[in-house]
Amino acid sequence: MRPAGWFAGMVTACMIGLAFLPMVKAHNVYSSFTEIEWNADDNSIEVIVQLHSHELETKLSLFLDQRLSFLDENDLPTLEQATGTYLNNNLMLNLDGRAVDLIFLGLETDGQNVIAYLEQDWPAQPKALEFYNRVFLEDLPGQVNSVLATVSGVRQGGDININSGPVSFTFLTGS
Repeated sequence: MRPAGWFAGMVTACMIGLAFLPMVKAHNVYSSFTEIEWNADDNSIEVIVQLHSHELETKLSLFLDQRLSFLDENDLPTLEQATGTYLNNNLMLNLDGRAVDLIFLGLETDGQNVIAYLEQDWPAQPKALEFYNRVFLEDLPGQVNSVLATVSGVRQGGDININSGPVSFTFLTGS
């Protein structure tokens, strides 16, 4: 016996899923951009993740089993909380071989983009940084999650896709 509301939930999931199909055909480039910077002034690691709002609201609508939109101000608190949870579950950051639990600070929207902010205290310049962003990798064909890391003015970048693992960067002391 299925629980009450099961059928309505399945219909909602199917409708949201069908709404996702035109988006897949609307454009053929799926990407996110993450900027990571060690801030020597306040000894913290700062992470900024830029995502397309259409893909994120669809993913979160499916996750929460309700249709949500970044264009509806009433949905923004729910979307913001769900974005924090989704990013914390799909971002992995290691500094000097130690896992870093990022704190989600919030988000803002800019046109069709969502910009999310995360950070964590980090007392010294990291020598090694490893980052993995799994956002949308299993959901969108050809998804590429680009990352740019900056430590003491030294910038390094890389791309993450469904076939790759984390990107790793080394920052030498005094660089």
